[in-house]
Amino acid sequence: MSVLRPLDKLPGLNTATVLLVGADDALLQRLADSMLKTDCASELRVHLARSLPLPSNVNRPRVDLLVFVINLHSKYSLQSVEKSLHHVDASFFLGKACFLATGGGRLP
Repeated sequence: MSVLRPLDKLPGLNTATVLLVGADDALLQRLADSMLKTDCASELRVHLARSLPLPSNVNRPRVDLLVFVINLHSKYSLQSVEKSLHHVDASFFLGKACFLATGGGRLP
């Protein structure tokens, strides 16, 4: 288990890998399916994780964009993202990471 760094691996030709991190598996899967349905000139790969750190694996692809998904109605969702932030290199936050808040329009 290690810190996720943006430049650990060389980029693939015409490929992009997005890592969605969040506690709500169903929401992450719907978001991933939606992303994969869009027409794109390059190959898009989407991986899901409940939290970081990811297991150390030599075959793990390079992560081009890191998306933290937070459900505004779940305290556990925010805590999971907060704990995951400790396992991300600071240079990831220079255009390679974002936060997506969900559940703002729904009543609890």
